[in-house]
Amino acid sequence: MSRAFALLIAIVVAAFFNLPANAETFVQIGASEKICQLTGDTDWATNTATAAKTQTNFGLISDDLGFPVESGKELYFLFGDAFPITHPPFGTIQPDDSLGWTTRTAAPDTKDCLDLQLATSAPQTFAHPTVTQPIQQGSFNVPTGGVFVDQFLYGFFWTNHCALPGALTPMPATPLVLPSPPPPTCAEIPLNNSVGISVIARATPADPTAFKQTIPYTPQKLQIAMPDGFVYVTAAQPRPHYVNEPKIEDDSIPVYGAPRYRASVPYLAMAPRTTFGNPATWSFYAGTTGGNPVWIDYWKWVHHFNASGQWMPPGPDAEIFHPGSVAEECVGEHSVTWNAPLRSWLLLYNCSAGQVEARIAPEPWGPWSKPITLIAPGDPGVPCKLVQTAAGCTGLSNYWTLPNSTNPWPGFFYAPFVMDRYTENVPTSSPLLRRATIAWLVSTWNPYQVSVMRSTLEIRD
Repeated sequence: MSRAFALLIAIVVAAFFNLPANAETFVQIGASEKICQLTGDTDWATNTATAAKTQTNFGLISDDLGFPVESGKELYFLFGDAFPITHPPFGTIQPDDSLGWTTRTAAPDTKDCLDLQLATSAPQTFAHPTVTQPIQQGSFNVPTGGVFVDQFLYGFFWTNHCALPGALTPMPATPLVLPSPPPPTCAEIPLNNSVGISVIARATPADPTAFKQTIPYTPQKLQIAMPDGFVYVTAAQPRPHYVNEPKIEDDSIPVYGAPRYRASVPYLAMAPRTTFGNPATWSFYAGTTGGNPVWIDYWKWVHHFNASGQWMPPGPDAEIFHPGSVAEECVGEHSVTWNAPLRSWLLLYNCSAGQVEARIAPEPWGPWSKPITLIAPGDPGVPCKLVQTAAGCTGLSNYWTLPNSTNPWPGFFYAPFVMDRYTENVPTSSPLLRRATIAWLVSTWNPYQVSVMRSTLEIRD
């Protein structure tokens, strides 16, 4: 069947059912499944040895995150708060992150997982990525994302964030407002608050743990700084060049930033490759007009305040999608990748109740589909197989206890990051179907580890 004939059928079917001719259905085929536990010495659910044995080989008991950064050779992983064998009280180590990599190109499997290696500072001692000029890099101040550009490993680092922050609620009109009154665990001052800021820094493959800021942060903002609202920040490798694609994408890298951790929808900037480390050269998405994206420069973006002097986004359409409900103002950890088999941009993020959601879009700015859920803590086969429960799991270790309680802190999913080098095209029998299997990382709060997952996604034209 030719593509043109298939399209004709789609139009006829759409007309018969009174549907738009360009309607697509985005679904998951089957359930998401765990391939392997990436970190730690022992798989939490099976009590068998992990492939990496990170405690034995590198002194690393557990950690989270692991944002993947593709160099074409190494696939780097920017891990978050890491637990060494002897760990002082939570929040006291500076810095406490880790960095790994793999050169594996074969799909991850249960035997070797990802062939993970960690950067070390001494034998069997993992190294901490550090940023100069120095920033806070203790608990809950973590690398959030990165991208490899012209032989540099760029990383975004969340800092000035409390180890025990106050609860954030959605405030899309003024997303940088701090909780008031301050909670007892957080001062809510510029250098230590529940929102935090981001810095951009870069390292070289020769020493991928030594990051240097490309735009040193000053509280007075007398210099170029990371743009307001870009607090929890990631970047996406640009897709291959296509004929007639919008000029803004030519050699530009999409940068996404959530202003309010797990209580907002990301913003988007397009960063020229040649000046990636200087946000003053970026173009910022401010909505659409007539179906076309509207872009503004750095100065218009950062100098947009309400009558009270609080920064606000330049219009209600600055968010990359309209959430439709307060519950969907939930993006914190996230990743965006170009999925070639699906011919779509793919956004993964964790949302309320600790579930992982996915959306697709034809362009980095959208329009984004409604979300589908890839996995949730209450799904069949998940409790006591992937995450701890409030009632406990017999014979399985407990990593955290609820505050002021002896009960386990229930596990949930967060930090879903696609590793695009392992994306596989899945052939279908119809030109109206596009299907891909993705491999992605996910963190589980309890157990406090990172696992490799696999999901098959489908678009039905």
